[in-house]
Amino acid sequence: MTRYINGLVFNSETRSFENTDFEVHGQYFTQLNTAETEIDLHGYYITPGLIDSCSQIGLAEIGIRWEGDDSFEFESHLQYSVIDGIYPFDTAFKNALSHGITASHIVPSPKSLVGAKTAIIHHTPSTVDEMVIKKDFGYSFSIGQNAKSTFFTAQKKPLTRMGIAKIMRETLQQIQEQEPQIRKILVRAHKAVDIELIARLQQEFPFEFHIIHGTEIPLLEGASFNTVIAGPTFRYIEHNEMMALSPKLYSQLAAREIPFVFCTDHPVSSTTHLALEACLAVREKLPRQDALYALTTGAATLLGIEHLTGSIKDGLLADFVVWNKHPLDLDAKVVATFIKGKKEYSWEEGITI
Repeated sequence: MTRYINGLVFNSETRSFENTDFEVHGQYFTQLNTAETEIDLHGYYITPGLIDSCSQIGLAEIGIRWEGDDSFEFESHLQYSVIDGIYPFDTAFKNALSHGITASHIVPSPKSLVGAKTAIIHHTPSTVDEMVIKKDFGYSFSIGQNAKSTFFTAQKKPLTRMGIAKIMRETLQQIQEQEPQIRKILVRAHKAVDIELIARLQQEFPFEFHIIHGTEIPLLEGASFNTVIAGPTFRYIEHNEMMALSPKLYSQLAAREIPFVFCTDHPVSSTTHLALEACLAVREKLPRQDALYALTTGAATLLGIEHLTGSIKDGLLADFVVWNKHPLDLDAKVVATFIKGKKEYSWEEGITI
């Protein structure tokens, strides 16, 4: 049992930093007041672990060519699951820990029209089964430029948006019949015409649809959406569907009262850029406290794991990060990252935190 005192702790309910104490017993936050060790965090900021709401970390291994890419299949099948492709010793996991990211929602590459079952995992260096927080979270699709290009490469014939809509409807019907436990559908889409298709599908099927990217959502006035996994905006503009991509997207979604969370879609943008996405949103007038909430509790709520992690509360897993200054300062550094109460990263060897 360890008691951490005098730190500035992010309160997910008030969305503010408060000078308060908290205790960790084993893997969980608790308040039993029976601490054996006391650590003074005076001058440090403490947040829940950051959560990357869309990432290919572990699927598309960094530093390796095609042989390290398990992020998509040319053919589709409802039994494909990202769990079976994650490499737990991808060096990107260590990089993520050094930037305060304790968990990611793993989604297949945008190259596949019909993707796979997604999963939420911790960034602990162990077996994939031990890393899993929630498997079979939802089923992913990708519509637009990337999927059309990959389809042409595989089939040597074009795929129109009408053809994409037909395949999606058929697959959604199959999921409804064969995988009744899956209720969330995640669709990668940049262009307004593709986002409109998602809006139609959510009227036709009893699933909870979420858009990944959503670049041209601001063009669709009056349309309403569930939580959007927005961005990443700090990335290379690789095709014309992304020409409108800008950090202004975050403030535009906020102005429309469309809930959103952040992602890097690693390795599209490095997992280390997650907090940077929030910083860019703050530059575009999003309040800091709302950006930090979206990185932590908001992401956990979208992913249905808020009862396990995402806040510093009694009974939740002790996933937290100690920062040397406000985490959305560009020069902020992670001093230590904890997952399930265990220190998985330290800025300097021998640090007492």
